This record gives sequence, C-alpha cells and structure tokens, in this order.
Amino acid sequence: MSYTDENIKDAEQFPALGAEYFAARDAAERFLKHWQEEHAVHLAEAIMKPVLDAVQEKVWDAFRDWLLSDTESSAASVMRDMVENSVRALIGGQKWANVKYISPEGYQTEKVRETLAKLYSDEIKDGRIADLEKQVATLTEDVRRYRDRY
Repeated sequence: MSYTDENIKDAEQFPALGAEYFAARDAAERFLKHWQEEHAVHLAEAIMKPVLDAVQEKVWDAFRDWLLSDTESSAASVMRDMVENSVRALIGGQKWANVKYISPEGYQTEKVRETLAKLYSDEIKDGRIADLEKQVATLTEDVRRYRDRY
C-alpha cells in the first residue's frame, strides 16, 4: 500500500504517528463508510424495528381502548336518554306511552299497573289529594277576595 501525499504531509506534522497511521485511518474510514452505507441501515432496522413495533402496538392499544370506552359511554348515554324520554312521555301523559305501558290496550300492561299500584298507590293518591286541596284553598281565597271587593 502506498501513502498518499496527504498521509506524508500529516506524518511530517506528527512524526511519532507516521504515515502508516494516517493511511490506516483513511482505510478504516473508507471501510466504515462502505459498511455504514451497506449494513448500518439493516442493523438499525434490526435493532429499532422491534422497539418501534412495540411502541406502535402500545399506541394502537391505547387508541383502541379510548375509542371503545368512548363508544361505550356514548351508547350508555343514548340508552339512558331513551329510558328518560320514555318516562317523561309516560308521566307527561303522552298517549303512545300510556297505551304502551299502562292502558288496557297495551301489551301485558297488567303487571305494570299492578306494580305501580302496589308501590305508589297511596303516595300518588295522597299527593293528588294534596294538590287538589291546594287548588281548592287557592280558589276559596280568590272567591273571598272577590267578595270583599264587591
């Protein structure tokens, strides 16, 4: 192997190292450059691919879990709204709800009426009586004020 002019010039500046040191350094750099171009990419892929795959899997798992959780929450919300709307319709006196759940024309409504009567009959009756007593008291007071004026 011959030394380049550059190797000789470097050896003159650093005589303890000599031209062979600089020639060997150049040869090593050429080898590493070739090795990096040819093999480093494959080596990096072999080292990094499992890491990147694991990270990607964790990210996808987290996203999938979040998406399923959000979907579950949305579905539960829709179901709650349906139940609440049905109860509002029933209590609000909407005919379709009364027919469906408590009227004699509804499908198997006897059990619903029986359960409501057992659980809340006195409470509903007492509450309605209290409402009517308030109305009568208000009307009586209105009549008394009207008479007092005239």
